[in-house]
Amino acid sequence: MRHITILKTSALLLASTLLAGTVTVNAQEQESVILKAMKDEMKRTLAEAQYEGHDKPFYISYGITDLNVFTANATLGGLVRSDVFRDRNKSVRLLVGNYVFNDESLDNNLTSPPNANDLQVPLDDDYFGIRRALWASTDVVYKGAAQKYKKHQSTLKEENKKLADMPHREFATVPVVTLLEQPKPYALDKEKWNHYCKELSALFKAYPVIENSAVAMSFTYGEEYFVNSEGTTIVKPLTIAFLQCGAIMKTEKGEPLFDNLVRYARTPEGLPSLADMKAQVNAMAKKLTTSKDNPVLEEDYNGPVLFQGTAVAEAFLSALFAYRENLTASNTLASTMDYRSESNGSLDSKIGKPVVDNTLTVTARTRLKTYNNIPLIGAYEVDDEGVVPQDDLVLVEKGILKNQLNDRSLTKTGQMANGHASGPGVVEVSVEKGSAVQAMKQQLIASAKKEGLSFAIIVRKIAPGGDGISEVYKVNLETGTETLLRSARLSSLGLKNLKRVAATGKEKQVITLQTGGNNLVSYIVPDALLLDNMDIAPLRIPYQEEDKDYIPSPLN
Repeated sequence: MRHITILKTSALLLASTLLAGTVTVNAQEQESVILKAMKDEMKRTLAEAQYEGHDKPFYISYGITDLNVFTANATLGGLVRSDVFRDRNKSVRLLVGNYVFNDESLDNNLTSPPNANDLQVPLDDDYFGIRRALWASTDVVYKGAAQKYKKHQSTLKEENKKLADMPHREFATVPVVTLLEQPKPYALDKEKWNHYCKELSALFKAYPVIENSAVAMSFTYGEEYFVNSEGTTIVKPLTIAFLQCGAIMKTEKGEPLFDNLVRYARTPEGLPSLADMKAQVNAMAKKLTTSKDNPVLEEDYNGPVLFQGTAVAEAFLSALFAYRENLTASNTLASTMDYRSESNGSLDSKIGKPVVDNTLTVTARTRLKTYNNIPLIGAYEVDDEGVVPQDDLVLVEKGILKNQLNDRSLTKTGQMANGHASGPGVVEVSVEKGSAVQAMKQQLIASAKKEGLSFAIIVRKIAPGGDGISEVYKVNLETGTETLLRSARLSSLGLKNLKRVAATGKEKQVITLQTGGNNLVSYIVPDALLLDNMDIAPLRIPYQEEDKDYIPSPLN
C-alpha cells in the first residue's frame, strides 16, 4: 500500500503531492477523543466481527462531521428565525470479500436498510458514546454486506461464468493518506449577521408589489473526521457560508414572477459587504418589479444564443455534469441481460474520441484554492473517500475525452480512482483564442440574419434547475437593442450542444454553483459563450387569472 502524509496548519501544507512509496513527516499531533474512538472501534470490529457462516470484513471506513450551524431568516426588516446549534453526523462503509470481488460487485443497491435501533453520535466528547453510535450502524451494515457477498458468490456459481465476463464493480486500491489540518478558531458574531439579514430584507419594503420576499443565511463550520482500515486518517476543517435573497410577485393576470440572488463564501466575512449586497438586492428588486411590463417570448426560437456572465457557468454545468452522459464516470452496472457497451448512457466507451468542439479543453483543478486572487469555494484537498485528487486532471483536451471523474468504485476497464468522490471541486474551461464580448454580439446578430431570423437571443442568467431563464434578452438585428423578456424556457443543454461552439469570450470569470449532489463547484470559464442551434420556448406556468388580492397589501 502506498502512503501519503499531509500534515497542515492553517497556513502551511507540508506535503501535498501524490507519491509512490512512503512519505514520513515528523509531527506531534494529540489525538482527539473523536479520532481515538473511531480508530479503536474500527480496530475492534475488524478483529471481532463474525457472522456465522459468512466472511469477515476486509475494509471499514468511518466518518464523523462535528459542526456548528448558524441560520438566520429575515423578511421586511424583521428576523423570522435565528439559531445556532451543534450537530454531529456519522457515516459507515464496510466491505466483505476483497478489492476485486465484494458485496458491492454485482448489483447497484449499495445502501444498508434503515435501523430503528441506530444511535446518534453524542455532541459531548463521550468516548464510549461515540464508539457505541458507530457500533450500532456497523452491526447493521456488516450483516447486510455479509449476506450480500454470500449471495454474490452464489450468483457467480449459478451463472457459471468468470467474474471478468460479467458486469461487475471493483474497489480500487489507493494510497494511504494522513491529513491533519488544524482549523482556525472562529468567533461567530451572531448579532452582526442577524443585522446583515434584517437590513437586506428591509429593502423590499420599498417594493410593495413584491408579495413575498426573504433573506436566508447559513454558516456551517467545524471539523470532518475520516479513518479507514487501510490506515488513512483525516482531520480537516469545514466552513461554508450561504446567502440567498429571493422575491416573488405576480402580474395583474396572476402570472408568477420570481428572482433570487445566491452567494457562497468560506466564512460570512467573505460574502459581499452590506453596502455592496444592498446595491445588488435593490437592482434585483427593481428589475423584478418592472418585468411585469416586459414582453414575453411568443414563439419558439431555434438559432444562435449568446450566453454571458453567470449563464456561461450554468451552461457548462448543465452540459458537462448534469445529465447521464457527462464527465463523471458511471458507477451503474449494466444489466446482466444487456451487454451493450453504452447501455447506461455514460461516456465510458468514448475515451479518446471527440465529445465537444475542438476549441475546448476542460480540466479538473480540484485542489486549486484561488484564481486571480478570487477564492475557489469548491476546492478540496482530499475527497470523501480519503483520496487525494491530482492537481490538474485533464478531462477533455481540444474536444477529445481523456478522463472522467471517479471515486473508488470501478465498473469499466481503464477506470481509476482519481479523488473525485466529492465532485469536480474546481473546473476550468479553456480555449486557445477568445473574442471580445462586443464582437461576439455582432457575430450573434450576423448569424441570426444569415438564418433568416427576426431577432436573436442573449442569456445572462439561468433559473435554478434549468426550468426557466431569469435573464433572457431579445436582440434587435438592426439596432442591436436588447429587450429583457418576462419569461422563457431554455431546452435541456447537454454535451451535444457543445459539439459546435461558434465563439467564446477571451476574459475568464469565476462562478461557484451547487450541483445536484449538493456539492459546490467553482467554474473558471470564459465570460461569454456563443452556441448555434439552441432551442428557447415560451415559459408557460399554469396560474389562475382570477387569483387577485381583495385586500390591499399593508405596504401599499
